[in-house]
Amino acid sequence: MGDFSADWLALREPADRRARSAALVERLVAWLSGPSHPSGDGPPPLRVLDLGCGTGANLRYLAPILAPILIKDQRWTCLDLDPDLLRVLPRRTAAWATGLGMEPQPAGEGGLRIQGSGSTWEVRTQAFDLSRGIGALPLGPGTLVVASALLDLVSEGWLTELLRTCAGARAPLLLTLTYDGRMTLDPALPLDGTVIGLVNAHQGRDKGFGRALGPSACPRLVQLGETLGFSVELAQSDWRLDSDETDLQVALTHGWTAAALEQAAATRGPNDLALTTSIHEWQQVRYAEIVAKGSRLRVGHQDALLLPR
Repeated sequence: MGDFSADWLALREPADRRARSAALVERLVAWLSGPSHPSGDGPPPLRVLDLGCGTGANLRYLAPILAPILIKDQRWTCLDLDPDLLRVLPRRTAAWATGLGMEPQPAGEGGLRIQGSGSTWEVRTQAFDLSRGIGALPLGPGTLVVASALLDLVSEGWLTELLRTCAGARAPLLLTLTYDGRMTLDPALPLDGTVIGLVNAHQGRDKGFGRALGPSACPRLVQLGETLGFSVELAQSDWRLDSDETDLQVALTHGWTAAALEQAAATRGPNDLALTTSIHEWQQVRYAEIVAKGSRLRVGHQDALLLPR
């Protein structure tokens, strides 16, 4: 709920990796290696544009999958507004690459060059305010566009502009971990439905791009993508958090409580003390279940692959 700190991104990265749809990545690889994208001797580098890159989780997930199968050389341009996250990205990614037995080296200001067995991945970071529109995106023909946990934050107008721009460049998109409004909390509490409803309503508020699509993002993505000439495929990528994943569950509960309280104050008035008290009580019961390792959560997400026809 609005936390984009490096600590939060590190906390959620393992859950994200487990949840992501491997099947959609396989479809992407098949498309990139198709007749119009030969992967024979000396294929050109794959250019990837990562929107709202954070600390580089998309790069760390996708680059190793693509390299052995498809394209050894990759050129990543990682865009984010937060300079603190952009400073963390090369350091965190270099440590990760070293763990894989690769050789990372600094490359320019905020950049990285990762050398492996027959592979070279060049990473460039760039401060970029996505909310100001996408006309200035460094998007070349056929560039792979990726984003994670972004679509539910943006407006319909922004999403339409992105898809129209990508259609013009014949650029495929892999858009992952979009929240779709589904939650299953175990054990169930009487106030769960009220809190979830308030959280989902809060997701539709302006997150800096205009009125956010929130849980309606994926259905709208399908409609817009097909209208603009993409084939669109969705796959569930739900978080399934077991009872031992206490830190992430605590962070989520804290964020949901803050969003529910803010939404309740906006819609029912700040003087609805009964609801406010009930939400705080719900939070304390949830915390107790988490600490006792009796809590399990499922949070609904969708991955989407859009391929130019």
